[in-house]
Amino acid sequence: MSEERVPAYSVLPAWKRDLSLFWAYFKIAALVVGGGYAILAAARREFVTRKEWLTEDEMVDMMAVTQTVPGIIACNTAAYIGWKIDGVRGAASAVLGAVCPSFLIILLIASGMTFLADFFASPPVRGAFRAVTAAIAAMVAVTGMKMRRKTVAGPEGVVIALVCFAAITVIRISPPYMIAFAVISGIAFEACRRAGRNTEDEK
Repeated sequence: MSEERVPAYSVLPAWKRDLSLFWAYFKIAALVVGGGYAILAAARREFVTRKEWLTEDEMVDMMAVTQTVPGIIACNTAAYIGWKIDGVRGAASAVLGAVCPSFLIILLIASGMTFLADFFASPPVRGAFRAVTAAIAAMVAVTGMKMRRKTVAGPEGVVIALVCFAAITVIRISPPYMIAFAVISGIAFEACRRAGRNTEDEK
């Protein structure tokens, strides 16, 4: 029998886990631009590759949950990872780290520090953000390719992935509809598979 995996964070006291979760998501939220999918790629690098606190399978489960429930992807991933690592306190720490950078910047702008708004609106900074966004797009694409082996399993998985990709990119169907389509398709494929097994058993 293979030994049960012991999470790397299990040797840390709870307060260190919570502080690490807060700081990790603070850095991600402060430095990563490009929206929720960029957050997913950065979270994978931080918690799977760098810290080794989560496995690829756990990351796939997180992506499935955070994509299907309402809410901002950054906060959803923070709550899920934090809860996975240290329960309610971990979830609160990670979510707090995720919202702090944006909250502080908006608070400073609202309090009259207009130079921040002028700074972000300046042509050099806007050009830098465009370049960073291009790099983030590449990072998201690489993350998607690496996780493909875990998420696209079997011929039916390939069919569902290709149909969803074509529908979203070519026909411009909203992703929530394709998520519902994937769920229904997965249930239908599994029902057909079980029906086939029952028929073979009866024979």
